[in-house]
Amino acid sequence: MRNLLPIGRFSEVCRLSIPALRHYDELGLLPPAAVDPDTGYRYYSMAPAVDADRIRTLRLLEMPLPEIRAVLSGDPTRTKALLEAHRQRLTEQADRQRYAVTLLDAMLREEPPMTYEIHLRETKPQPAASVRGRSAWADLGPFIQGALMEVFKVAGGQGARFAGPAYGIYHSAHASEAEVDLEIGMPVDEPIEPDGRVIAATIPGGLVAATVHAGRYEDVGPAYQALGEWVQEHGHETAGPPREAYIVGPDQVQEPGALRTEIVWPVR
Repeated sequence: MRNLLPIGRFSEVCRLSIPALRHYDELGLLPPAAVDPDTGYRYYSMAPAVDADRIRTLRLLEMPLPEIRAVLSGDPTRTKALLEAHRQRLTEQADRQRYAVTLLDAMLREEPPMTYEIHLRETKPQPAASVRGRSAWADLGPFIQGALMEVFKVAGGQGARFAGPAYGIYHSAHASEAEVDLEIGMPVDEPIEPDGRVIAATIPGGLVAATVHAGRYEDVGPAYQALGEWVQEHGHETAGPPREAYIVGPDQVQEPGALRTEIVWPVR
């Protein structure tokens, strides 16, 4: 074992614990240069110290071990793509945490709830192109984006003209705390031919109670509460799942406060 460091000394050099070094050896991430056949004791050269430092740093940044393995494979293009993807994950996580802090600050300040103007109107049935599926709540963003891309491709490819903003219907009777049964679509001027996941749908007509929420979609809960209370107080009953119309979406404005979501609830 000449010119090799015992695992304890290598642990001090690379600032990884001995149990961690053993674990990374078992995973094939950081194998030792030699193993004593009698004692099983591991010995390391200084060559993998650079990889050890990268592993330590990437684990500190919560990168999954399978991705770290790919980073260590030596493919520069693959490594760059993995690091950029993880950077994006961390950025989104930081954004969520900052937003969580703003919500907590608002609760601590005991700010008065937003007020909503609610009105009744009669609506007519409207042809639509939509995708319906189940999604984890944490994956709603990608689900909605993917569904709308499919709708645009199919309906646009058939020459349909869009007749209003994108909409979403949460079929809550089939939803759970872990996931939601969701329909995402676009109203169109005439029925389309189904293609793949995209179906020919109809936005039902009839009497609805509606209000508009201004600001982040994450803050839309009080709008639903206000609408539900109004329906009860005015002697109405709900007649189907509520739907949302994204009248001003993130593709139109940069400032979250400028977003506008209409909540429409069928009533009788």
